[in-house]
Amino acid sequence: MLKKILFSLFLLFSFPIISATNYEYRDSSICKLENGISVIFLEGAETDLLMVALCVSAGSTDEIEKEGIANLLSKILTKKYMSSINGNALQTGLESNSYTGYDQSVYYFCGKQEDLDDFLKNLSELFLASSFTPEDVTTSKNLVEQIISNDEQMDRTIIKREARKSMYWHSKYGSNIYGTKEGLRLINENDIALFKQNHYTTDRVTLVIAGNVSKNKTLESVQKHFGQMEKTSSSINRLQEPEHHGSVIKITRYSEQVNVPVIEMYWKVPNYRNDKEKALATEIYLEHLGNMLQKSLIEEQKIVSSIAFSYSFWNYDYGDFYMTITAKNSDDVDEIITSVLGEIKYIASEEVTKNQAEAASRKLFDTYKMYRTDLLEALDYFSKRVSAGNDFDYVKKFVLNINQYSLEEINKQAKEIFGKDPCVICILKPQPKTTDTPQ
Repeated sequence: MLKKILFSLFLLFSFPIISATNYEYRDSSICKLENGISVIFLEGAETDLLMVALCVSAGSTDEIEKEGIANLLSKILTKKYMSSINGNALQTGLESNSYTGYDQSVYYFCGKQEDLDDFLKNLSELFLASSFTPEDVTTSKNLVEQIISNDEQMDRTIIKREARKSMYWHSKYGSNIYGTKEGLRLINENDIALFKQNHYTTDRVTLVIAGNVSKNKTLESVQKHFGQMEKTSSSINRLQEPEHHGSVIKITRYSEQVNVPVIEMYWKVPNYRNDKEKALATEIYLEHLGNMLQKSLIEEQKIVSSIAFSYSFWNYDYGDFYMTITAKNSDDVDEIITSVLGEIKYIASEEVTKNQAEAASRKLFDTYKMYRTDLLEALDYFSKRVSAGNDFDYVKKFVLNINQYSLEEINKQAKEIFGKDPCVICILKPQPKTTDTPQ
């Protein structure tokens, strides 16, 4: 307690640009600079490893006409950063990567604690970069075009994108983050610079620093390299998603890349970015649903070999959920779909018991608690959620309060989401074998 009091006094008198907004509990804390930049600290075990994420709440949904600019920018900036350390990542022990999504762009860097000041200096220069050469853009375009070419060879990727276009037919959430090869050729260095100027503003930036570092010393470095930046701001205009256009869309594709049918079913899920009760209820129910389907469709039947879930409602506006079902053989696909949907609706119609909810919540907690022990998981957990517009306090307490659920809300969400058919059903079928006819 004494250390926390002294630390708070130190911040108050030594760093006038740091506001009084300072939350401190367990192994993480946040400070907010006067120019709008947030700094999150994640304490780690005794290690000389330092991990930093520069998170910007800007992604492909900020693009207006030309698609792929946000992703191109992240590739250019990552390359610039690596060039600033002479590209000698292996010798310095430094690693770098970036991630661009619909709502956010995150730059990950990993190195040694003694390099902290240089680390932050290079990051600040990366954020301040305001001009780009044609060579910068061309090099990154070539890289992205290769990614697009690789994706065009993957039938699972193709069919997922078709499903997304169908679900988000009216908005940027249905677009390809990479853009298209044809569209990329229309993007120039001025487009990149303008996008960065308009959306990489200080109020959209969060630094996440993970490791066994001195907060005082780190704040000195943050102050020196980020605190003196001019305060900039921009409005975040995300698209509020209406309901899907009504009917179930079925997309079928034949592929030589699968031996048995692979079926994906997509549902729209309400976005619960800042609604803890509904978010907890939905996650717990999805865990429960997975457990029940595992027993009824895999352990007791022979038509399904595996079921995997993926969902997101941690973004600004959209939320979706899909399950991937791998059949055991090439039996009638329609029968499999009917069986799975029937089982889902049956499970959703049954009331979840207290014991079932507790079992699901315990399993979720065991999964999520890794963010408190594994620095890389912690960095990823916080960076993606905070840069997608989630409040730090909400993100932190979400896992700590996983047991504070409402059984009534769990059953309500079950019926709301799964009482209706999926928006899209994608079917990837094995390519039929052809028999050569003798001439």
